[in-house]
Amino acid sequence: MSEASSPEPHISVVEPSVGVEGGTVVVVGTGFLSGGTPPLVFLGEAEARPSIASDIRLVLPIPPDATAGPLTLMIDTEPISTPFTIGTKLATGVHPVANPVVDAEGVIYTTISGRRGQKVPTPLVRITPAGAVEHITALPINPTGLALQPDGALLTSSRYDGSVYRLLLPEGDAQVIAEDLGIATGLCLDEAGVLYIGDRTGTVYRLPPEGQAEPFASLPPSVAAFHLTAGPDGNLYATAPTLSNQDVIYQINSFGDAEPYWGPLERPQGLAFDRQGRLWVTAGVRGHRGVYMFSNRQAPRLMITGANLVGLAFAPDQYLILASTSAIFRIPPFA
Repeated sequence: MSEASSPEPHISVVEPSVGVEGGTVVVVGTGFLSGGTPPLVFLGEAEARPSIASDIRLVLPIPPDATAGPLTLMIDTEPISTPFTIGTKLATGVHPVANPVVDAEGVIYTTISGRRGQKVPTPLVRITPAGAVEHITALPINPTGLALQPDGALLTSSRYDGSVYRLLLPEGDAQVIAEDLGIATGLCLDEAGVLYIGDRTGTVYRLPPEGQAEPFASLPPSVAAFHLTAGPDGNLYATAPTLSNQDVIYQINSFGDAEPYWGPLERPQGLAFDRQGRLWVTAGVRGHRGVYMFSNRQAPRLMITGANLVGLAFAPDQYLILASTSAIFRIPPFA
């Protein structure tokens, strides 16, 4: 009786199909091992060495030099390919601790926030649509949260002095518009121009136009930063990461009442809504870190795999701008 022939190599599932360096991709299919030897795997032209390999499953860390797809398996010198998207790295040497922001022209702003109390000469970074990286001299120490006003002024919180600054660009001249806000971190503007400021020690402040900042909501203290975004339903959404693996996204109504929206999540941080009203958040679920998307309050789906992700924002063209603790990436629009 002859031995059964090995199944033909075939890729059936790649989860997720988008990633940035440090992420982990799971490839499911058949016939991956030839003579017990794992295949050579390439993401574009960069080799990705499987951390786990069997005949039906590969687990692939995305290497730092991966710049473009597709994902290709070389099995007995025969290539098997499937589409895969690698986020374009726009800038390195940055230090975001919250969401980047993108203006109407597609210009991206992020930070070199530094250690607590570290005065960085050019703590703000501007990335043009053409990809030019420009450093802005500005007054705030440890700029953290960012928000853009309709007139183009950039708002930034300082977790060092507990203030919010209004910066006139491109010069970077700064005006303090609120102070005594504890460890001021995440910022968010709603459609009425009301600014919300997260003090990671436990308070979300509300600052109306031409008004004074006042306590609005209470959340558990965070080990990192409060991250805020305004929802299309009129509610405010927030994350307050702790050392627990049981964190949640909070939904805060117009009266300042906070309740869990979804959990558990592992260290949820930056979050934003897309044009379709879907919520995207950088977080971990059962050890799988990346960007998750929520649709109609259903279980989140891992859309982008990546490591050390802290923030995200949608550009006017719906490209997703993604921030890690040291780099900014651009991801093509999702359907």
